[in-house]
Amino acid sequence: MDNRDIVVTSRIRLARNLKNYKFPVKITIEEAEKVISEVNSAINRINLNYELTYMKNLNNIEKSALVENHLISPALAEKERAAFLLSKDKKVSIMLNEEDHIRIQTLSPGLSLKECWDLSNKIDDVIEESVDYAFDNELGYVTSCPTNIGTGMRASVMVHLPALSITNQIEKLLYGVSQLGVAVRGVYGEGTKSIGHLYQISNQGSLGTGEETLIEKITQIVNQIIEKEVKLREHLKKNNFDEIEDEVYRAYGLLTNARRMTVEESMKLLSILKLGKEMDIVKLSKEMDIYRLMTMIQPSNIALKTGNNLNPKEREKNRAEILRRELLQ
Repeated sequence: MDNRDIVVTSRIRLARNLKNYKFPVKITIEEAEKVISEVNSAINRINLNYELTYMKNLNNIEKSALVENHLISPALAEKERAAFLLSKDKKVSIMLNEEDHIRIQTLSPGLSLKECWDLSNKIDDVIEESVDYAFDNELGYVTSCPTNIGTGMRASVMVHLPALSITNQIEKLLYGVSQLGVAVRGVYGEGTKSIGHLYQISNQGSLGTGEETLIEKITQIVNQIIEKEVKLREHLKKNNFDEIEDEVYRAYGLLTNARRMTVEESMKLLSILKLGKEMDIVKLSKEMDIYRLMTMIQPSNIALKTGNNLNPKEREKNRAEILRRELLQ
């Protein structure tokens, strides 16, 4: 089984602040604009061709869709004096004036924290050549939140754990992981819940430990989680095949026939279908990316695609149409 079946994405986020500016929570409009201008100039200096977008120029649906696509944080979406730079391939997002002046985020499929770190580090070096970071020789990078002081790095992976959930072992596992200094969060980060059996696993602090050590720690823990999920999938296929097969095909039947579907129900059913595809229970096209479909059917992505501010019933109908079209093509 490919690790990408379980680890959907990896992400590295670096928090940085400029030396001679107040933190974003206290920053003036003029200072906020200067921060954006300085970082944008630093990126443009080597012609990276990232697109700069000001949050004040986006409507609520556009902001929410960016959050649903994991391109910006929920916190940035609420800021008026903020902006972000986005690479053409959408692997790099540089959030400006969120909780810190700079949040460099790199995303990549599968368990690829090292690759994300290498890219984040390069972008960080580019910016630091043009600006002065707030840095303490003993503490490291100075950040708005004390838990980010040190490396300023958050290494996280999005994992899909349906077998652990079905067998009621997920809470025990996640509690054990939390005792190792690792945070477990929902799909959209801190303060959000898990939907579709998706969880974010990340380091809790960044002080006193180097970046590569933190990455190695998260990687080892995630590999242990992968091993447990794989063993449970094998156990279910061997000992509970009829029940799992029935659940997978019930999910497929609803997803391909329902005329209305809530986001919660569709995420749960897509999670089961993803499990069935990876366990070779149901035959779907190799090109069928169920995680991509999970993102497509989120509320603001639907509204953005249709160009309409749909009411809940209209959105449920539209969601069901998308699911039928994508799964029956």
